Amino acid sequence: MGYRSIAGPGDAERRRAGRHVIWTYAHVPQGYAGDAGALIDAQIERFAPGFRDRIVQRVDTSPAQLQAWDPNLVGGDIGGGSLSGTQQFFRPSASPNPYSLGVPGLYLCSSSTPPGGGVHGMAGWHAAHRALRELGRT
Repeated sequence: MGYRSIAGPGDAERRRAGRHVIWTYAHVPQGYAGDAGALIDAQIERFAPGFRDRIVQRVDTSPAQLQAWDPNLVGGDIGGGSLSGTQQFFRPSASPNPYSLGVPGLYLCSSSTPPGGGVHGMAGWHAAHRALRELGRT
């Protein structure tokens, strides 16, 4: 998987007034060394003509650069690894409580926990509900 950021999060404090920020990524083959940026730009341009002409600044990050920045992103994989076989259900390990780190009050919520990568926010939702249940607040 590869990643490419045209800028950063769409947070008003991280952008200049009157500007908008977008973040994009592309899934690419393992070991990909090319630039997926032109493909991403072409797809956005397809639905938003004139997009390319409005880019003021961009940051492109290759899979290798992502891994160098964070060794957990093996091969640039922002999704936490394979979901093959039982990994969809037993991430990061076979446990009735995959969100617990074994320390009271300490939880893990990421694409490395169920339901896995690509289900944005659901791991955090599940971890938060587990924490609330264990704290006796639900």
